Parts: sequence; C-alpha cells; structure tokens
Amino acid sequence: KFITGQFIDTAGLIIEVIWANFSVNPSAKIIPLRLFLQETLRRSRTSYSTLQTALFYLFRIKPQISSTQNNDPATCGRRMFLAALIVASKYLQDRNYSNRAWSKISGLPVHEINANEICFLKLIDYNLFIAEDIFKRWSSLLLTHI
Repeated sequence: KFITGQFIDTAGLIIEVIWANFSVNPSAKIIPLRLFLQETLRRSRTSYSTLQTALFYLFRIKPQISSTQNNDPATCGRRMFLAALIVASKYLQDRNYSNRAWSKISGLPVHEINANEICFLKLIDYNLFIAEDIFKRWSSLLLTHI
C-alpha cells in the first residue's frame, strides 16, 4: 500500500486533535502541517505500516500530553509525530536511518531529534508492542477514514 493524500490528511487531523490545546507561536515561521507531513513522509520514504504504527503510538501517548509543560517537546505535535515515526521505523524495520539522517530529513538538530525521541519513549513508557488484534482493528479504523 502507498500513502495517499487522504491518509496524510487523516494524520494531520489526528495531530491537530491531540495537540488542540497547544498553540503554535504565531510569529514562528513554519510550513503548513500537511506540507510538513507530506515532505517528512516523502523524504523518509516511510512505509504505510510504519505510518499506521506511528499514528497508533500518538494515540497511546495522548493521555500524557495534557499534563506536559510548555517547554516540553511533547507540547509540539510535529515533534511528537516525528519521534513516533522514528520510533515506529526503528521498531518495525531492519534497516533504519540514523538520527543524523532524521536530522537532515526534518531540519532539526540531532540533539533535538535525540531529545524528542527520549521524551516520546518516556511518554509511551517504552511500550512499542501492538497486539495483532488491536493493530487489525486500528488498520480497519484508519481505512474507514482514508
């Protein structure tokens, strides 16, 4: 399967919903969320299943998001999406990009990639396994929205 525009829109909606209570600095020069997702997925050549897994992970950390502080990377949906993508990729794929490569893909410094990944792993309590029946239900749910 390949990642469609509708799937990217669904991913964007998930991020917007989970991080609805956190505002982006209006003076920050950032690209639109859809373009960020599109470019990140294109540059990283992310597989469909890796994206599915990353989005599932975002829902898994959702309960912890509301209690984070403003300077915490967890308050940024884009950073947590990227961290989820990195972690999902490392969990699912035999060959992975280094964090230096993710830095080039995303434009973030390596130390921020590292910090975001650690923050994400703590939020998810290092629980990366998804039971097969849950993943099948998640996949079906996603398919109804794309």
